[in-house]
Amino acid sequence: MDTNKPYISDINMIKAIDMLKESGEIPFKIVAYDVMNVDTSWVNRIDKQEKYKRGVHFTAEHIRLFCDHFNINSNYIFGLESDMYRK
Repeated sequence: MDTNKPYISDINMIKAIDMLKESGEIPFKIVAYDVMNVDTSWVNRIDKQEKYKRGVHFTAEHIRLFCDHFNINSNYIFGLESDMYRK
């Protein structure tokens, strides 16, 4: 497995953060980053792994904190379901 490519969970986490921002649910992306205790540079390294030539990923704890706080369906993050929000 090439560790310099984002996992589906990384791609969907970034997509979910973008959707929260675009919908107005959060005013700034940093709000979501704060919930997970990560900073902008960490997320940029995840988003641009091929540029930085290192594998950096959201951890299970990052995903749990994010999903719990914003009522996001973790199965969406892992690419198992298409509904972003929990029912």
